[in-house]
Amino acid sequence: MSNKVKARLKKIIRQRLPVNDPNFMVIGSQKCGTSSLHYYLNQHASLVGSDPKEVHFFDRDIHFGKQLSEYRKHFRGRRDRLHFESSPSYIYSPQTASRIYETYPEIKFIVTFRDPVKRAYSAWNHYRQLFEKDKNTFQNRRRREGNLLCDKFFTGRQQFPSFRECIDIELELIEKGEGVEPALLRRGLYLQQLQTYWQFFEPGQLLILGFKDLVSDTEKTLNRVCEFIGVSQMDWSTIDREPRNVRDYTAPMLETDKQYLEAFFAEPNQALFERIGPLNW
Repeated sequence: MSNKVKARLKKIIRQRLPVNDPNFMVIGSQKCGTSSLHYYLNQHASLVGSDPKEVHFFDRDIHFGKQLSEYRKHFRGRRDRLHFESSPSYIYSPQTASRIYETYPEIKFIVTFRDPVKRAYSAWNHYRQLFEKDKNTFQNRRRREGNLLCDKFFTGRQQFPSFRECIDIELELIEKGEGVEPALLRRGLYLQQLQTYWQFFEPGQLLILGFKDLVSDTEKTLNRVCEFIGVSQMDWSTIDREPRNVRDYTAPMLETDKQYLEAFFAEPNQALFERIGPLNW
């Protein structure tokens, strides 16, 4: 049986399974290991990840009129399993927390944070690769109001802007108070994003992880997740732990850009650590 036939058969079988509500969500942040975390958790016998991994209902689809009944179809499977999705934009999107609360006020969240300087450079590299691979497809995606990413980084360009040029573009938008995207910098202002969720959810409903812990101490970190969501711990050495969405870089970040961003994030990072404690990110 070919892989194509197997995939089609698997899809047919899945469509016959009951729909569910999610029990927890991995909500971000972007470029902080959410793809790997989703893939690891989906190998636990008691957990079922959504199809696709990033549903984007509460920050995108609901904005374009989709209904909860359509959302629940992404969680097909046995009712005695815990179901989850991983949409890394949920932590950043301004209205997402309130929208989730209206439907799932008791739900739990998992958040992964990475050094915001490294996160910004990783995001820039991701957009650069998308531009070089197929800029037209990326530009034609549906976008919510305030998403100026394509307008500022993609449209009318023959070459993707440098990291520093992208930083300067966003700094100008920040000064003008315009747009939610592009957000190489603003996605790294983590405390602001947590405070949005704390307006609706108890702090105990959020498990906050450091990116380096997920990478270097994977088994312990995954068992922290298991304890948090209420499933049995397991021997994670038996699963496929190949990292997901790893991208190559054409060059390291310039030292001048690194120093600038370290200064930019110094105060917000300190405020974050004072509130939640240090993170191994």
